[in-house]
Amino acid sequence: MKRFLQSKAKVLFVCLFLLLACTGCSNPRGSDGKTKVDVIIASEEVTIEKDKVNVDNLTKKELKARTSINSEGKEVITIPATTFGEACKTGWFDGLIVWPIAQVINGIASKTDAGWGIICTTLIIQLVVFLLTRKSQESAQIMQEIQPELQHIQDKYRDKTDERSRMMMYQETQALYKKYDIKPMGSMLVMFLQFPIMMGMYYATMRAFAVINGSFLGNSLAGTPMTGFQTLNVFYIVTYVLMIVLQLVNLKLPKFLKDRKEKKQNIRKRKYRVYQDKSKTSVLGGGGMDMYMYMTTAMIAVLYLSWPIAMSFYWCISNLIRSAQMIFVQSVLDKKTEKKA
Repeated sequence: MKRFLQSKAKVLFVCLFLLLACTGCSNPRGSDGKTKVDVIIASEEVTIEKDKVNVDNLTKKELKARTSINSEGKEVITIPATTFGEACKTGWFDGLIVWPIAQVINGIASKTDAGWGIICTTLIIQLVVFLLTRKSQESAQIMQEIQPELQHIQDKYRDKTDERSRMMMYQETQALYKKYDIKPMGSMLVMFLQFPIMMGMYYATMRAFAVINGSFLGNSLAGTPMTGFQTLNVFYIVTYVLMIVLQLVNLKLPKFLKDRKEKKQNIRKRKYRVYQDKSKTSVLGGGGMDMYMYMTTAMIAVLYLSWPIAMSFYWCISNLIRSAQMIFVQSVLDKKTEKKA
């Protein structure tokens, strides 16, 4: 397990750095859990009921200038359209990532509803990411298939610390990558793109006017799963649970596709000696990957309890799309293998 975690250290470090950079944006919520009225992103001048937003940071003069009474006798606040220049004033992340995503959601939701705004925006984002990283995703899936061979090389030189052995391990590893046409660093591109996009979507769903003021199937998307559990809101609970299930499916799918391919092609698995820790009987490899998978899912489950249900909704759609992409990529790889054979 220690070796497995060490192999992930660089990736986790980069993700932590991106997290710090992304969360440098100011918290869009007030102490009451509602979005601050000053950070709402709108595509045109709109009005929103005062009790749906946080107005603590507004001065009385500003509040009076923006507040009016609508035809239903409710206090509403007028929000001007948010320009790209205004978004950039609060930071590059707001301007280049959060603002475009929020405006796409607003634009689509204005013709449908908040739910479809998130669905269509997610489809667009995932399609763009896929087109940019298709080769990287192919490398990532091939990496899953050659894990036994890669583990065998690592175990072969595990107790050898001299320079010659280290060089030979490097050469054998590179030869394996070349054999399967894998670019290891390229396979990390997907993660580097997905992470800031996820954070951008997080802020966009809290700040997009269409989400704050809209709904899907009669349910507001501005609340949190925690609120859903407290009020026994079926839509919130089902969406949250479905998100966790689809996350696990998405993480297990590569191994499932690999096993199905081997069974279909009647591939005889080559067995390698499994390394065992001298002090413990725990086995590195599959168990470590399972542990990483469950830790990732648990972390997402905890984080999303206090995030808007719109994010759980987004994550459900993203996992469905990514699963479809993996199946598509695997079918392309299978065809390439058949062609070579």
